[in-house]
Amino acid sequence: MGLFDSSIIKALYEHTLNTNYAFIMTIYGIYLHAAFVSLTLGFPLAILAWLILWSRTGDDIYIKYAKTLSNVWIVNFALGVVTGTIVEFGLLDIWPTSILLYASSGFLPLLYEATIAFIGEAVMVVFFLITLGKWKVNYSIILLTITWFLGSLSGYFILSVNAWMNVPWGMGEIPHVLYPFLPDYGPNDANLTGTLNLAALLLNYTLAGSGGAALSNPNFTHLVSTFYLDPNAPLINPDAVITTLHTLFAAYAIGLGTVATALSVRFLRTRDEKYLKLMKPILWLLTIILLIEPIVLGHFMGDTVVKYQPLKFTALVTLTGGKEVYGYEFYDPIEALFAYGNPHHPIYGFGYYLSQCNTLGNTTLGVLYTKFDPTMLSYITNAANLSLADNCRASVLSIEPLAPLISGFYYTMIGAGIIVAVASVLVLFTYLVKVPVLSDITDFINNKILSVLLGYDTVLPFLVFVMTFGSAIAATAGWAAREIGRQPWTVYGLITSNEVVTPVTIMPWFVAFVLAVLTIIAVGGSLAMYYVATRPSMIKGIIEFLRGDQA
Repeated sequence: MGLFDSSIIKALYEHTLNTNYAFIMTIYGIYLHAAFVSLTLGFPLAILAWLILWSRTGDDIYIKYAKTLSNVWIVNFALGVVTGTIVEFGLLDIWPTSILLYASSGFLPLLYEATIAFIGEAVMVVFFLITLGKWKVNYSIILLTITWFLGSLSGYFILSVNAWMNVPWGMGEIPHVLYPFLPDYGPNDANLTGTLNLAALLLNYTLAGSGGAALSNPNFTHLVSTFYLDPNAPLINPDAVITTLHTLFAAYAIGLGTVATALSVRFLRTRDEKYLKLMKPILWLLTIILLIEPIVLGHFMGDTVVKYQPLKFTALVTLTGGKEVYGYEFYDPIEALFAYGNPHHPIYGFGYYLSQCNTLGNTTLGVLYTKFDPTMLSYITNAANLSLADNCRASVLSIEPLAPLISGFYYTMIGAGIIVAVASVLVLFTYLVKVPVLSDITDFINNKILSVLLGYDTVLPFLVFVMTFGSAIAATAGWAAREIGRQPWTVYGLITSNEVVTPVTIMPWFVAFVLAVLTIIAVGGSLAMYYVATRPSMIKGIIEFLRGDQA
């Protein structure tokens, strides 16, 4: 360590109580919002499947349940808007520096999301609802397809911002200079002076108690100016597309699985074959999505982590790496095969990253700012003797305690994904299509093993439950591994979480209040969807009024 106060490192890399409280509220809010959004994106696929079958067969059962699910979807859409609004206000209030990030790297994606995707989706949802059953079915299919596409597009714009926070494309070699184990992140679209000035301001206010107060500096705009020059860069981030596809497919699976599970429950209670009839087209979509999601998209998602977030990758494999993960390197043939295409390729341990930090030598922040912008030295007075090497080492050491937790979530995701894929194969080749050899194997497992254990009529509903809840577990654990693995940074390799959190002291009672409000919304909303699904007459009058049937 250099000649500086160790509290500087602590202030940057060890979460304050405010940061931990902020995380609790943010995580809970985002997960609730994601649950409703998953249904918003998955339900239209089920409705589309039924509308298409109705247009082909003329069987009224499909249009009946398409209308019922559409009504549930409208309630769910409203809940997604409410929870999303709360989350957005929470991000701005609890993480005030995020305003700066969203105004630069997130400006165009969020602008397009609000003005094109979300508004378009909201208009089309209402348009579809009031015309369903009144217009020709092909028109309804087109309207719903456009609505679903706009909802997915909204997801892309929002997730591209999250992808930038994980892979800050356009920041070029700046993260690599500070943390030598990080790669270059595309072109140098950052204003180097503005970025350094921002770093100095955040450091100054973080050491004073909260980096989130940096925005209150009257000279902030003058000192930082535009620190990120290309607003289009997040949209072409190599992590954005794969993150979007991986996340959206998980949402589709959860939404479709929820519908299939509800039909399974009704079948088990009534033994009415119509529920299996309704379930079949949904299972086609669900099985295909669940085979693509972990096998194809999961692989490419892992590739981006290995290439652009090496410290996170090491944290992900901590549980299988054992004590050697804290050394220079270790060997894990299975992980190395998937990560590098070579089972003999070493996986770097935390010791490797620490050794990379040592290559920065004795250069201090004072020396760095003297060279690039001496006018900012007054803002880093207390940290002028902090060496870049010490700062780098602190970032590595801060993630080590979290590594087992990150790895636990990662392998939970992997395990759930494998179980879901197996269940999908059993459904696909026994109940949906017959393929020589493959169907013989799945038929034996389903009819000779599972039916003996569960009962013949219970096998398919059981597999549906596994696919649905397994998808939810995999998605929840995967997102946790992704976001916790981003620590100690809010923007990977650039800004720490303590530099973004609000300067206002967060009290435990306020955390409890926020969690209670979100829980009430979630429970009340879920009950509303349940009653709309099981008692369609409750809102029949409202729908008829909107359609003008009582005019």
